[in-house]
Amino acid sequence: MVLIPFFPEKKQAEATNHSVAEVKEFECNGLRWIDIIKPEKKQIQVLGDRFNFHELSIEDCLTEHQRSKIDDYDDYCFIVLHFPRYRKELMRLDSEEVDIFLGHDYLITLHEGELKPIVSLARICHIREEARREYMGEGPALLLYEIIKRLFDYCFPMLDKIGLVLDVLNKKIFRDRSRAMLEEISRIKMQVINYRRIIKPLRPVILSLEKVIKKYLPEDMEMYFDDITDKAEKVWDMLENYKEVIESIHSTYESLTSHRINNLMRTFTTLQVIILPMVMVSGLFSMNVQGIPLAGNPWAFWIVFGMIFIPMGSIVLLMIWKKNRWF
Repeated sequence: MVLIPFFPEKKQAEATNHSVAEVKEFECNGLRWIDIIKPEKKQIQVLGDRFNFHELSIEDCLTEHQRSKIDDYDDYCFIVLHFPRYRKELMRLDSEEVDIFLGHDYLITLHEGELKPIVSLARICHIREEARREYMGEGPALLLYEIIKRLFDYCFPMLDKIGLVLDVLNKKIFRDRSRAMLEEISRIKMQVINYRRIIKPLRPVILSLEKVIKKYLPEDMEMYFDDITDKAEKVWDMLENYKEVIESIHSTYESLTSHRINNLMRTFTTLQVIILPMVMVSGLFSMNVQGIPLAGNPWAFWIVFGMIFIPMGSIVLLMIWKKNRWF
């Protein structure tokens, strides 16, 4: 490995004191790979001066993009890619951006260090010379292929976890209709939505990437990027399937909840019908007016009692007979 300092010693000391950026530069077989974690404005501007990048590309590196894109210039290609990252502490999926400059004899990657595949590949290339020869020996396009392939492979474990959670929800949906169940359904639904929001604009970029970087590819190696296209389509197909499953689970949960509420309302209505005679009779005989019937009758209590509970008992028996279909 040839480790070439990216900054002069004085600037490197200043960066150590005032920045948390980490810059790694490798060289193998005429190819230079510069990997910058948490890049700052000064470092990006140095990149622009050193490689004569267009000012719009530099501006794009300084601002956060919401969508993936690819810009093809005469002597280099600027690529912005977004990949998902699961934040365990927040229990949600976020988008992580990778800015890439691809030239004939160099590859530059700028990111925040949150995507493990790039960090681990740079660490392997730093430690093992045979890894540098394997990944960097065939030119910048094949190194880019290795990075993107690892980033897509990084997507599948997250998809598998979502699939496992969906299987659990699918089994619990008829047994558990608690608030925690609704929160879990909503959380997984948001994860699927966020995942789709990240991958959807990435698909056309991956499809056009093979055509754009042909000039950087060795002969008869176009098939490598077909593999990445297949991975992108597989991720999208899984997301489409998960979208249908979670929407079905959510719809089923709402139907079961609505059915439960309807049963409760029917129960309350039945109770109101049953106690209706008691309310009517007690309301009539509780009026503070003269001439109330049975006021002086010694059997008045039992007569009123019968007027209340005989209709109530009749209504209850009628409901029981109807429910059991005795007639």
